[in-house]
Amino acid sequence: MDKHKFYVDYPEEHEIKNHIQFIVSAGLTKPKSFLQSLLEMYQQLGFRYLFRDATEILFTVSLALCVLIYGIFSLDSSIQTDDIYSFIFTLSPVLYFIVASLFLVNALTKNTFAVEMTCKYHVFQLAAFRMLIFSVIALLLNSLLIVLVSLLFQSINVLQALLLSSSSLSVFSVLYLYVLQRVKGRYSTYAMMAGWLLANLLPAFFSQDVYSVFLSHVPVYVYAVVCAASLVLYVNSLKKLIAFRHAEGVL
Repeated sequence: MDKHKFYVDYPEEHEIKNHIQFIVSAGLTKPKSFLQSLLEMYQQLGFRYLFRDATEILFTVSLALCVLIYGIFSLDSSIQTDDIYSFIFTLSPVLYFIVASLFLVNALTKNTFAVEMTCKYHVFQLAAFRMLIFSVIALLLNSLLIVLVSLLFQSINVLQALLLSSSSLSVFSVLYLYVLQRVKGRYSTYAMMAGWLLANLLPAFFSQDVYSVFLSHVPVYVYAVVCAASLVLYVNSLKKLIAFRHAEGVL
């Protein structure tokens, strides 16, 4: 018999690369965006589970608001405008911290923490979703308080006060998440809040006039840039918190 030679038509180099890319793209799932992850979490869990402690949160926020409003009306009418700006910058993150830490610290101290970390949506993923909501709520409530302060002290520049408050809240939120992800210990968030208050009260204690004047004379566009940069860092930190896995260690 005659031996027949078979000719194999090998594909070109670019065709091989195209086939490989097609197989890889078809076999691997595309990573979800931050908003898609949050939306999917909300659709699968629902508001009732995500905020199962809504009554406790509402009570805590109402109590904190009452204390802040009482403090606003207790301010001396002769207080300087620059001092009010320093109060706004120092106290703006308080509402966010109280509400954000309420759920997280309770979850970390529960006996079921190890079990909850094995669920599809674990403690830190739920915390990331809630922190985003809490930051928006804190921003709105701070704005209402600033409007109230502006009615009592008409010398206040509302726009500057709003940007000052937003800058304070955004910077604190970024630092809060940074500490949460890198410092182990259930009460590290409390140390973070104590450090924030101390870092703002010490300059005011040694030189109240200089510190207050500095905060009140920072250009508006600087606060706007700080807000924008902090927002980007905040979203990136929330993404990392959502991607956190129990194998990385317990915070």
